[in-house]
This record gives sequence, C-alpha cells and structure tokens, in this order.
Amino acid sequence: MAQFTFTNNTYAGEALAGFMASTLLEADSVKRGLLTVINDVKSRKVILDVDDDVVLQNPSGMFADQSTTAQQVESYLDPVVYEFMKQEQWDKLVQSWESQQLKPGAFLDYEGVVDLSDFMVQRYLTKIQIANERLYWLGKGATKEAAFTAPFAGLLPSIAAASGVYKAGLGKSDTSMAATAISASGVVTVSSTSTLKDGDVVTITGVTGSIKDTTNGGSGIDVAGQSYFIQVASATTFKLVRNYNEINTRKAAIFSGTATAATVSYINASNVLGVLSGIYAQLDPADRSQDDFNLQIPLHVGYAYAQAQADKATNVLNAFTDKKKMDYLGLPLQLMNHWQANTILGARSSNLFLGVDLLGDASELSTVYMKPYTNDNVVRMKARMKAAVSFKFANELFYLSA
Repeated sequence: MAQFTFTNNTYAGEALAGFMASTLLEADSVKRGLLTVINDVKSRKVILDVDDDVVLQNPSGMFADQSTTAQQVESYLDPVVYEFMKQEQWDKLVQSWESQQLKPGAFLDYEGVVDLSDFMVQRYLTKIQIANERLYWLGKGATKEAAFTAPFAGLLPSIAAASGVYKAGLGKSDTSMAATAISASGVVTVSSTSTLKDGDVVTITGVTGSIKDTTNGGSGIDVAGQSYFIQVASATTFKLVRNYNEINTRKAAIFSGTATAATVSYINASNVLGVLSGIYAQLDPADRSQDDFNLQIPLHVGYAYAQAQADKATNVLNAFTDKKKMDYLGLPLQLMNHWQANTILGARSSNLFLGVDLLGDASELSTVYMKPYTNDNVVRMKARMKAAVSFKFANELFYLSA
C-alpha cells in the first residue's frame, strides 16, 4: 500500500496554509496551435494525400490526355492507449501538519484530508500533461514516464527517420568539436573551450567507450545521443552537469565508465545567429511564406538567441534589460519547453497531427475516495489517455539536429 512519506517532519509550531512544490515548465503545444488536433480517434485514422502534375501541351483538335498518374498516398494515426493510476493511504496524514485541519473526535481521524489531496491531484495532472508533451514529440524511448509496452515513436524520431525530410546537421567547426576523453565524473576534454560558456547545452554523439549515464539508477543509459548542461572547467575541459531531460527534476548527472572519443555539438550565443541564418537560407520558400509555419526551437536555443541579440546591439540603452522578440527575419520562433536539445524543426502546424479520443483526456484526472464503497481509507486516482502523432508531407519539413 502506498503511503505518504514525510522527511524532516518537525511537526512543531504552526504551519502556513497551503502546500508548495518545485516549479515545472508548462506543456502547451496544443494550446499554442503547433499541432493539428484530430478528435474522436478511437482506432486507426487514415490521412489521404493526392497530387498530380500539370503539363501544358500543344493545341489539338482531338483531346490528348497528358498521360500523368494522380498519386494517392496514405499516412496513419494509430492511437495508443495508456493510463496513470495511483492509490494513496491517508492514515499518516493525521500524524502530520494536516492534523490541524481535523475536528475533534476520533472518528474524524479517518476522513480524507481535502487540502493535500486536491493539491496532489493538480500536481499529478501537471506532470501528466508534461509527460504527454514529451511523449508526443520525443516518443516513448525518451520519455522516462512511459512504462507501457505499446510502441510510440514520437514526432521528432519519426521525422528524423523519414525519407524526404530536408535534414541538416551541426557538423561544422563552429557548432561541433571533437572530445578526446570523458571521465567517470563527466569531465570532457576538448582542444579548446573558448566558444563555450557555463550553462550551454551540448549533445554527445559518436562515443567510443563504456560510459553510461546512471542519473536514474540501474545500469544506466548510453551517453551517446544525450544532451547536458555544462560548466566550463578550464581552457580545455568542461563538466557535464545535468542531463537536459532532467530539466524539471534538476538531478545532477551521474556517470559510470569512461570514453576515449566523442563528438560534441552545440548551439549557443556564439553561433546561434549563424545557425539561424543557415536555416533561413535552406527553408522552402513556399512553406516559410505560410501563416502557420514555425521554427520550433528548444528553450536553451531561445536563451542563446536572446543573449546574441543583446551582444550584437550597439548604442542601444536597454540592450540587456528589454525582453527580446522571438522571431528571425519575420519567422516566428516557438520556444519548446520539453524538446530535444540542439534540434530545430521547421514545419507548418497543418502538417503535424495529434490524434486523441477526447481532447479533455490529457487534462482530466478522476479521483475516488474508497471508504464509502470498500471501507478502505484510500483515494484512487486514474487518468486514461489515447493518443497518436504523425505528419503528412515529409518534403515540407526542415529538421536540424546533432
């Protein structure tokens, strides 16, 4: 039976009303209209695409067909069902600060305490929304909350693997460098750290060695493909401080094993203008002229862009105090809170699809106090969700990653 666990519960003096929890980044892709939501997806939905060429021919008294074939292509939304289920026993609450809210009488010690239960419902709900956001974009493999068995690829991995997508990398000298060692304490050795700053986010690929990220215990995960906040240690070394996927938990990165070589890729204030300039030049003119076209960038790239704007400003009194506009040459930049680091996606929202059974599923959490039914002094919380993601036109997508 799950029980609340109290740490440093002095239970002395008087508690302030209410409860506090650590700050979480909002999950709001749907609210911002970055995805086209298709409701009532109870089973596979087929999205049809049809196209044909136009041939301008010589005049003819007799009809002459242009002899082209109209192509119809299908893509699919295959919904996956998954649930959140949590049960809490409330007995320990009467021995904590919550006892202040109980009325006299032994029988009332067995009544569920409303304040904490309501607070926890809202807290769970926020975390469910974040988990869904990560699931939609990053897929099951990069969403640690996802323990269900059904496959769920996610939009970014699907786009990265798709043929026809316009893909670019960070392999140039101003966005990548070679590492000659990564220690078991996460210290990376490179030729120079002159273009790096504390707080930058780097992506590690091409790892040679046995190093694992053991931040969340167990045997760990491969460091290859992971991204980290860094602190510069010297002219040739920097330390991997926190896995970018732990942006909400704020866990310090822990490693086992070492590496003798790796590639370090990054977008920061020193190169972000060049990266955006290169992307802008490569975008399809027909796509970027559409009203629903966005460049979706991770949070750290947005911070780097704001810093670069301030650094480049000359004779501007408020260069380092004013909030910076998040667009580039008229293209809106959408800051993505739960996103793959050093990855930029150019896409129309009408080309990215989220299928759900009921739109409210991701924002509803049912709770039942079981005592009136089973005489068990527990509260059960459950949320059932069904979702699928897909895109339609691969050749209208721009994808940059490490």
